[in-house]
Amino acid sequence: MAVLAALLWALGAPDGRGFTQLFSEHLRFLLWAAPTLGVVTIALLSVSGVYQRRPTRTHREKLVGVAQSVVIGYLLLLLAGWGLGFESRVALVQIILVAFALNAGGSLGVRTAKSYFTYRFEVHRKTPVPEDPVESVLVIGGAGYIGSVLVRRLLAAGYQVRVLDLLLFGDGPIRELVDRPDFDLVRGDFRHVDAVIHAVKGMDAVIHLGAIVGDSACALDEETTLQTNYAATALVADVCKGYGVSRLVFASTCSVYGSNDAIVNEESDLNPVSLYAATKIDSERILVEARSDRFHPTILRLGTAFGWSHRPRFDLVVNLLSAKAAIEKKVVIYNEEQWRPFVHVNDIAHAFCLMLDAPVTKVSGEAFNVGSEAMNHHLGDVGRAIGRLVPGVTIVRESNEDVRNYRVSFAKIYERLGFVCDTGLDAGILEIQEQLTAAGIEDYGRPVYHNHKSVEQTGGESRDAGLSLQLISNRFAGRERGPCRPELARA
Repeated sequence: MAVLAALLWALGAPDGRGFTQLFSEHLRFLLWAAPTLGVVTIALLSVSGVYQRRPTRTHREKLVGVAQSVVIGYLLLLLAGWGLGFESRVALVQIILVAFALNAGGSLGVRTAKSYFTYRFEVHRKTPVPEDPVESVLVIGGAGYIGSVLVRRLLAAGYQVRVLDLLLFGDGPIRELVDRPDFDLVRGDFRHVDAVIHAVKGMDAVIHLGAIVGDSACALDEETTLQTNYAATALVADVCKGYGVSRLVFASTCSVYGSNDAIVNEESDLNPVSLYAATKIDSERILVEARSDRFHPTILRLGTAFGWSHRPRFDLVVNLLSAKAAIEKKVVIYNEEQWRPFVHVNDIAHAFCLMLDAPVTKVSGEAFNVGSEAMNHHLGDVGRAIGRLVPGVTIVRESNEDVRNYRVSFAKIYERLGFVCDTGLDAGILEIQEQLTAAGIEDYGRPVYHNHKSVEQTGGESRDAGLSLQLISNRFAGRERGPCRPELARA
């Protein structure tokens, strides 16, 4: 582009010098500067992340990165020519400006043409085939904190449900469901292909909740974390595609945003500050790249969960502080100015159900933040709510090394699917305290209630709860699927 600019400038030069002389001197300079400009621009593009294959990077972000790199590159070219004593500095500036305009126009034209042809020949060609209704669902990790709530919601809605779970925390959360005709359990490790194949066969959809969850639990054994949170995701996707399961809904996390002062959405840069978040980002990429006209992964980035479950957890900030307030009458709030997007476990379950009912054209290959703007709170807000709701509690404020800080936009899931949260922070705090009393829990610090402690204690092996492996059976009766919300199913 710079050489073309020199040619155009020489043809229109008003100072009477010959075309050959003008073009020659400009060409000599540009041929000298071009290699340096190319290397510098490529380096700038690399630093800006343009070459990264991140599925959530938008065209706008790429354009901004390209524009910044090209502008800096041309400025460096201008400074080089200026410092080397280019014969006519006015001509140098003119050449640089014309070259930049031609370069920018050409890049914009190429990207516009690419977008048009992609839309014209790729999008329409890959329009999903007419979709069959989802009647049977495999929930990987269905005996866990979210899974044990979600499975009951799916059953109440009329789905046929199968669970694949290692039962790391025991069979208690789902024991009462085992004899139901619309429920099957495969006790096994989703890192093993045989267990995944047994579980996936005959299913219409898969919800993948299985993971080592939490920063501290993931840090115990990085190799096991990578196998569980990353490699197993690729395995599940491959098996789903091989057995014709078109829908997979994957549980990711808003922790992928890490430390960020701005309000973030699904198109924002990701900034993981933990292995847990990094493995979720890599899993998202695997799934998006596996998308096809017959395989439709959907990613749910969950906010910071709270609330009571059939498998209680007290390593979640709201649940932990609520338990401490109820039992010890004293809580410590760390980093009270940091933001978190809180979401109740029942609302998380509803979001997964909503994805099963949504047309694939609305959710295929998409990431959705799960939560509500009204539930973005400072950690200090949790302490103030507890102080307001629990008589006699003492609130202590301190700081630690946790740098996570993110306030999240949930406009996409609301505008596209109408998702709203039903349970607020106050209701969740009161729920934890009521259930603590009802369940007679006094030692909330037991390993079974904490992912980190439990993984550390068991080494990732399941607890022997006396429940043998149940292979796939044909117990599923033909049932008409009802609406996903259980209150509607009961109506």
